[in-house]
Amino acid sequence: MPEDDKTQPSFDSGEPINADPLGIIGWEIGGKYKIRSYLGGGGFGEVYDAYNLNLVEQRLVIKFFKRVQARDRFDREAKILCMLDHPNISRVIDYLPSEGALVIQYIDGKDAAHMLRESGPFSAELFLRVAKAVTEAIAYAHEKKVAHRDIKPANILIDKKGHVYLIDFGIAKEIGGDATKTGYQALTPMFAAPERQTGLSSYNPFLSDIYEMGVTLFNFATNTMPYRNPISPSLQEWGGIHSERLSPQLKYILRKATHPDPGSRYESANEMAADMAELKEVYIKPRKGKVGILIAAVAVVAIAAGAYFGRDYIGSQFSPSATSEQTTQPAETESVTGEQVEQPVRPPVVVEEKPVVQKPEVEVAEKPVEKPVERPAEQPSEQAVAPVVVKNPELTVGVVPSGVNELFVDGRRRTPGQAFEAAAGSHSVEVVHSDYPILRKTIRMRDEPTSVTYEMNREFARSDTLSLQLALFPPSEQNLVEFRLNGKERRYTQFPVFDLMCLEGEWKLQAEMIPINTDAGTSPKIDSCVAFPYGGGERQVVKGAKGEIKLVAGANGNVVPLLIYWSQ
Repeated sequence: MPEDDKTQPSFDSGEPINADPLGIIGWEIGGKYKIRSYLGGGGFGEVYDAYNLNLVEQRLVIKFFKRVQARDRFDREAKILCMLDHPNISRVIDYLPSEGALVIQYIDGKDAAHMLRESGPFSAELFLRVAKAVTEAIAYAHEKKVAHRDIKPANILIDKKGHVYLIDFGIAKEIGGDATKTGYQALTPMFAAPERQTGLSSYNPFLSDIYEMGVTLFNFATNTMPYRNPISPSLQEWGGIHSERLSPQLKYILRKATHPDPGSRYESANEMAADMAELKEVYIKPRKGKVGILIAAVAVVAIAAGAYFGRDYIGSQFSPSATSEQTTQPAETESVTGEQVEQPVRPPVVVEEKPVVQKPEVEVAEKPVEKPVERPAEQPSEQAVAPVVVKNPELTVGVVPSGVNELFVDGRRRTPGQAFEAAAGSHSVEVVHSDYPILRKTIRMRDEPTSVTYEMNREFARSDTLSLQLALFPPSEQNLVEFRLNGKERRYTQFPVFDLMCLEGEWKLQAEMIPINTDAGTSPKIDSCVAFPYGGGERQVVKGAKGEIKLVAGANGNVVPLLIYWSQ
C-alpha cells in the first residue's frame, strides 16, 4: 500500500521524534498550557504534546498552523470545530487565535495507517466497527455544514480501548449557502476525489468527503486502492482482483461512494451511513463440506492439466501514467529607446524702441501690484528695490557610534553629521542603525543653527537584550536564508537558530530564501514572518518577506521565537 503524507502524527509509531522545529518545548502559551514535547508534523502544521497548568494530569495536543494566512482564515471555523460534539470526532478543547493553534484532546492509540502497515487488511469485526463510526461522524459533521476534506487512514485513530476517532479537522471548511465555493485547497493525492486532483476551482466538498471515505474503507478491507490511477480513475478498472473477496453488499457501497462522477455517488453522508449500518457481511465466507472438496479437486485437475500442456499463464497489468507538458511561452517584451533632442535656444530679437510704442503701458499691466495713484509723487520707483531673501538656519544631526544605515529628517534622507537648512519649528527624525532598534525623535528648532547628536548606547541603555529563536516553516535543508535586521545580514542553512541577540524594540526585518541547488528549478517564496506572543508581547506579523516588527520581552523571559513561513 502506498504510504500517504501524514498531517497527524502517530502517537505509537515507534519512530524516534527528537526535533523541535518551533523551539518552544517548555514554553507556556495561551496563559494556561505548557509545551512538553514535539510529536510530529506534516503539510499543514506542527503538533506538540502539552498539558493544562491547572490540570497537570490532563494530556493535550496543540497543533500550530503553518501559515499566517491559513490561521487568519480559520478564526471563525475553529470556533465551530470547538462546538462539534460527537463520540467519534476528536474534541477541540480550545482555540488560541494569537498563536494560531488548536488545543485538541490527546488520544492514546494508533492511527489506522500504522495498523494497516503492521497487520494488513482489517478483520471483519474491526472493519465494521471503524466503518460505521467514521461514516456516522462524517454524517454528523455534514449536518453541521462542516466538510473534513482530508479523510484518510492516518486521520483515523483507534485508542487502546478500541474506540474510533476521526481527527484532524485542521483543514476543514465551513460551508455557507453555496457548497461548491471553496477558499483553500488541501488534499492527500492517493485519497482525494478526482475533481480536486484536477485542480477545479469549485467542487462540492461534501461529495468529495464521500469519495475519500469510500477510498479509505476500501483501503481498510484490501490494503490497496480501488483505482490504479487516482487522478483519472476508470470505473471499468475498479477494485481489480483485490475486491473479489468483498461481499456484494460492501462492493455496492464502496463502488457507489468512489464513483468518478460526483453526481453518481451517494447524495449525502447520511445515506452512506445508513447503508453501512445495515452491512452484515464484509468478506465472502469460504465454502465448506462437499463443495469445498469439489473445488479442491477441480484445482488439482487444473494444475495437472497445466503441467501436461506446459503452459503458464502470466497476467500483468500496466497503466502508464499519463504525462502532460505545460509549455509556458514567455511574453515578448519590446524595448523602445527614445531620445529627446534638445532644441537650440534662439537669441532674443532686439527691437529698436520708438516713441510710438507703448511698452511702458505693457509693463504696468504685467505688474498689477503697482498702483501709481497710491504712491506719493516724490518717492522713487520700487522697481529698483532688490527682494530680501531670508535664509533658514542650519540643522546638523549626528549619530554615535557610526554605522548608520539610514537617517531621515521629515521623511527625507540625510547624511549624519552634515548640515542642511531647516525651518524653525518641529522636525521628525528616524535613525536606522545596524546594531540598534529604530530610533524616532522630534527636534524643535528656533531661528538659529542647531546641532543634535544621538548616542545610541545612551538612548537604549534601559532596553532589554533579547535572544531571537529563528525557525523555518516547513523545515528545509535545501534552501539558504538571508536574514536582515536593520540591514545587517546573516545567512543560515540550519534551523532552528538559537541565541540571535538583539535589543528589544522596533526593527526593519527582511528575509530571502535562496535554493542551495540552483539546478532544482524551485523558487521558494516567504509568505510571512511571525513573532509569537509566548515569546513576549502581542503576536507581531510581517506579511511577506519585508516590513517592520516590534520585539518585546515577556513573561517567559527574553527569548522570542520568530517563525518564517514559506512555500514553493
